Amino acid sequence: MGLFDYSNAADSVEPLQEITFLADLSSEDWARVLKIVKSRVFRAGDDLIRAGDKDDSFYILTSGEVEVTIGDKVLATIPEGSVFGEISFFDGALRSATIRAKSKGSAVRVTRDDLDTLAAWEPEIARKMLFDLGRVLAMRLRWTTRLAAS
Repeated sequence: MGLFDYSNAADSVEPLQEITFLADLSSEDWARVLKIVKSRVFRAGDDLIRAGDKDDSFYILTSGEVEVTIGDKVLATIPEGSVFGEISFFDGALRSATIRAKSKGSAVRVTRDDLDTLAAWEPEIARKMLFDLGRVLAMRLRWTTRLAAS
């Protein structure tokens, strides 16, 4: 469904398909998450994240597509079901890229405080969330490393 194919990441420098974030979460578990986080609706062309901004949240794209840009260069497209903003979520540094909506859609914003609340009330869901974020980061780094080496 989009940016990277994690099953083929070791063999390819092409951005292929990406896993769906928290694909194995039940609808009941998603309902628990949605009670804690905030949703955001956007239109094509809206900037959801701007390079250089300070923010410690990440987003789960629930519908639509977004583009990762630096300046005028589009680096990647992120599809529905994936995440973005995870680097600043973890390191607290300024945003490294702009995320612009390619189509209308919606996303769920998860802050560090939201994750703390989720960890207190639903620790297994929070654990799954962190491991999925770690897997996304690792696979994106592997893909980027292979792309840079080619």
